[in-house]
Amino acid sequence: MNSTEWLNYYRQNSHNRTEPQWHVPCRLALSTQRALARSLAHFQLGESGEGNFLLTSAAREVPHDAAYHEALKLFIAEEQEHARLLGHLVHRFDGQKIRRHWTHSLFRFVRRALGLNFELQVLVIAELVGTAYYRLLRARSHDPVLQQVCDQILCDETGHVYFHADWLGTSQLCFLPLEREPWRARFKILFALAVRIAWLDHRCCLESIGVNRREFFREARCECIQFFVQLAHGNVPKSARKSRSSTLEAMSQ
Repeated sequence: MNSTEWLNYYRQNSHNRTEPQWHVPCRLALSTQRALARSLAHFQLGESGEGNFLLTSAAREVPHDAAYHEALKLFIAEEQEHARLLGHLVHRFDGQKIRRHWTHSLFRFVRRALGLNFELQVLVIAELVGTAYYRLLRARSHDPVLQQVCDQILCDETGHVYFHADWLGTSQLCFLPLEREPWRARFKILFALAVRIAWLDHRCCLESIGVNRREFFREARCECIQFFVQLAHGNVPKSARKSRSSTLEAMSQ
């Protein structure tokens, strides 16, 4: 893993970010707005962490890679920027941000259980499920501001998944073949649980915009499959930028 290239990628990604057009009126039904506000508030809480445990784990387990530590800080800053954008959406839909929720507490407890590698697994799973959620929100909602926020978050999440896949793939180079399969099995089990928990938590919101359980699970599984492809082939920041541009082009169509 070339941490310096990833650091440069995150630095570049922080420039030329367009602010959503918050002034555009919202024409969604009030019931849909209420469902969106509740759901987005849960995601906003999840994106608002300071990342102290992650940074401490990285400093302990990868002590000599200063560029990776700095890249992690910029990754966390992007997550916090997502929290800011989601907070604006929650208020746009006349909702209130929350300070705690059982899904957030469970996520924090699980990801701190077994060290940096495991924490990154859980973070990636959250990113994959979130990507499926935002893709469906963008496709099915008819609020231009919500779509603009989803565009930005989805572009960033592409880089986030590739970033973590690069680190996890590199860390597995020292795994024996028999060690890789239990890792993959654990990831798939955690992913399946996360998708089901997300559906329970966000079902009302997704159904309010016409998304059913099968569609959500199918979208999430596609993201998981793509992650394993990326894990096997590795990635560099140039590819992340190319993917980000492709995502923007596809969304503009």
